[in-house]
Amino acid sequence: MDKSDIPKRKKFTVPKPDSNVSTSHKWTIIVLILSFTLSVFFSFITSAAMKSLTIFFAFILLLVIIAINILFDMVGTAVQSAEEKPFHSLAARKVAGARECISVIRHAPQLANLCCDVIGDIAGIISGATTALIVAELVAMFNLKGMLPSLILTGLVGALTIGGKAMSKGISMQNGNAIVFIVGKLMYALKHLIKK
Repeated sequence: MDKSDIPKRKKFTVPKPDSNVSTSHKWTIIVLILSFTLSVFFSFITSAAMKSLTIFFAFILLLVIIAINILFDMVGTAVQSAEEKPFHSLAARKVAGARECISVIRHAPQLANLCCDVIGDIAGIISGATTALIVAELVAMFNLKGMLPSLILTGLVGALTIGGKAMSKGISMQNGNAIVFIVGKLMYALKHLIKK
């Protein structure tokens, strides 16, 4: 069979989506510095706080850290799934927070990275350290032996964090615009508070 008889295959390319999203390679360097600084700062604060807390309040602190992790993951996902168009009409009507929402959506990769990765991973590290300190306190208080207390508490923290994130993903994807609007309003309020 001659090669000329074989039909030529068409090369298919997937077009890039229309997007106003801005990206910057400087962001990687900023994230590295920010991650290091925040990790050291929050680890120090948590370790210092744990020394003065009872077991009950240490558990409360741990649950707060897990909740922060889930909340920021929810915001990061919402920013990526939100649409810019509805906020243009709100901005034209000078609705408070609408301009901020447009800015948030246009910086979606950076904000999603900040919320899901930077804050999420730091919260994960701190919850791990807090779990270890709680286990050490429980072992000392109740004279426990073996790895069972550590395994159980680590498993519970992992299940709460992953389960919470899994639940929040669907909520944030379905309500991306509403969540971004809340973020925009908070940014608007904060901006005007700083100006005063």
